Amino acid sequence: MIKGSDPSKIIQTLKTRVDELNSQSKLPPGVQIHPIYERTQLVSHTVATVGENLLMGALLVVAVLIVFLRDWRTSLIVASIIPLTLLFTFIMMNARGVSANLISLGAVDFGIIIDSAVVLVEALMVRMLLQHERTPESPPDAAKWRISALRQTAISLSKPILFSKAIIILAFVPIFTFQRVEGKIFSPVAFTLSFALIGAIILTLTLVPALLSYLLQRGTVSEPHLAWMERLQAGYRKLLDWADIRPRIMAGITVGSLAGALMLLPVIGTEFLPKLDEGNIWLTIALPPSIHLEQSKEIERAVRAKLVTYPEVKTIVAQVGRPDDGTDPKGANNLEILADLNPRSSWRFSSKEKLVADMSQSLKAIPGLPTNFSQVIQDNVEESLSGVKGEIAIKVFGPSLEILEDKAEQIVSLLNHIRGAVDVAAIKVGGQTEVTVTPDRQKLARYGISIAEINNLFQMAFGGSAVTGFYEGERLFNVNVRLAPDYRHTITDIANLQIAIPGSNGAFLTLGELARIDVRQGASRIAREAGGRAVSVKANLMGRDQGSFVSEAQKKVAEHIHLPPGYRITWGGQFENQQRAMKRLMIIVPASLLGIFVLLFWAFKSLRSAFIILMIAPLTLIGGLSGLALSGLHLSISAAVGFIAVSGIAVQNGVIMVEEIVGLLHKGQSFAEAVREGAVLRLRPILMTALMAGLGLLPAALSHGIGSETQRPFAVVIVGGIISATFFTLVLLPLMFNRLARPKHTKTQGNP
Repeated sequence: MIKGSDPSKIIQTLKTRVDELNSQSKLPPGVQIHPIYERTQLVSHTVATVGENLLMGALLVVAVLIVFLRDWRTSLIVASIIPLTLLFTFIMMNARGVSANLISLGAVDFGIIIDSAVVLVEALMVRMLLQHERTPESPPDAAKWRISALRQTAISLSKPILFSKAIIILAFVPIFTFQRVEGKIFSPVAFTLSFALIGAIILTLTLVPALLSYLLQRGTVSEPHLAWMERLQAGYRKLLDWADIRPRIMAGITVGSLAGALMLLPVIGTEFLPKLDEGNIWLTIALPPSIHLEQSKEIERAVRAKLVTYPEVKTIVAQVGRPDDGTDPKGANNLEILADLNPRSSWRFSSKEKLVADMSQSLKAIPGLPTNFSQVIQDNVEESLSGVKGEIAIKVFGPSLEILEDKAEQIVSLLNHIRGAVDVAAIKVGGQTEVTVTPDRQKLARYGISIAEINNLFQMAFGGSAVTGFYEGERLFNVNVRLAPDYRHTITDIANLQIAIPGSNGAFLTLGELARIDVRQGASRIAREAGGRAVSVKANLMGRDQGSFVSEAQKKVAEHIHLPPGYRITWGGQFENQQRAMKRLMIIVPASLLGIFVLLFWAFKSLRSAFIILMIAPLTLIGGLSGLALSGLHLSISAAVGFIAVSGIAVQNGVIMVEEIVGLLHKGQSFAEAVREGAVLRLRPILMTALMAGLGLLPAALSHGIGSETQRPFAVVIVGGIISATFFTLVLLPLMFNRLARPKHTKTQGNP
């Protein structure tokens, strides 16, 4: 396939052409072409998983709207943004050339898309309710007043809506800076979410007011009376009063929770990306290089006989050696088996890891069988990343192949004793039987025979040499001459090769009289990288994260493997991508937070207010890390992207609350009263936005279908992070604002 092409379109075209061949009798009688592996099957499974998660998320978001708004008309207006925003997103993605993939679509959170519209509708309802309490009787020009109230509400909220969404988009800046593999995977996520947020802003400030205006011309919308919300607000006031007189306890809870979450990091572990279950097993076996093809086929049959006993396996396709056209450099010692698996609902094992572990244990009955369990796409990706079929690749560089092999075997011995390592093996360099002919240069000089003549003799005897040619029509063919097979199989045949003595009358000498002929074990392959020879060691992991494994392995290798001068060791594979991406995030994330701080200062014209709101962002770590620990997930790049997104959401909720507090201060309320009542008035919209953002990704966080592995860490982090961020926004932010933003010289100053 041409690089950059659409796999789905190419596969569909290929299937059409194959069907034409099968139906038009263009193949020999009894011959049909049937595919043994199609990537579109994985694509269809993952699309189904993502579609199901999106649908369930949308339904949960709409349910939250109905519960809180209690008005199907306004709920429908807000919900209408979802399909229109998706349409806008797809149009922009198509214009920008961004592909829709598993991770980018799975990252779409409908709660974040419609939260601004919810805030707008909720503020309008509150305004209508307050007006109704002041003037119970409707004025003659009630419709005009309602439209005017809508206009004022939209204008007053346009600034916080724009700033809140700009903050979330700015939080995605670190994702845009990703490079290489992580950039190709996660850049579509940042583009997709940014396009969705831009579309949501446009629709919230244009379509929603327009639809509400039609609704207001026919009647009013007012805040529904929710008894449970009143009780919740009363309890929230008591919680604020309790926290206000116990700031040290709240500080201790905050610091202790954050410290406890950070202590989970060694337990959680790190990795680049979770393994995507492709629904198959790709087993590669590297036999000794000198093995005969027939022996490889016997081992293949033995391996196949063991694998077919598993009811989890649907079909098995094996290939030995390499194709005749030479497009694959592997030899007859290479054995590759594709095992397509049945649906997981019919398995006896609870996970794929346990199935692979049982298969590996079963194959150990065949002595000396070096296995490597992987998946089709995973195998190709790993080999393209490091040149090695394995999650972790260790490479030893140096000039001597013997020393390189020895050090590689020592590393293998060390890795086999580290927890979590499976399929550990060094890529064999030696093992190829070869015949070496060492000419005696003194004898050659005595008889006047040159090295070139020796080479020409070998070329003609074993490789063949063109002596003439003949034409068949307009086509010219060479006529090659070489020894018959019966005369070029043994060392004796080589020793008996005769070469004429220059200047003699038909006198000959045998090659055995002019050279030493030996049989020895030589190199079957010599890998070169970065201008030097290299021997690789590969390892897969099971039941352990990449970060802690590599850290322990690097420490033990540094302690026990001593390299001569001129030799070095490098570590690569997926772990290398994870380290590179995390290093970039450590630089870009602080810069992004600085940009958010500047936006907050611009919005509130107060360093203290900007600092207080930004302090909520680190507290998302509490819920996010706890969610990863409870789910048994590792801290991956997918989870890191989730932390970036949830930080923007947390800051947005802080902006919603502080904007209300500042508005009450401008109306002349005392500082303490403005903080307290502003927090209470924003309780419902903050709870609504938090619930919608969390529930929108809850199906993805709980999903275990094919394709859910890569989006689960992202969703779990956002759901968990929103829980902790919402709690501390509602409790800690008012407390901090009351303590840190209070004016020094007056208690009723309007501007913090």
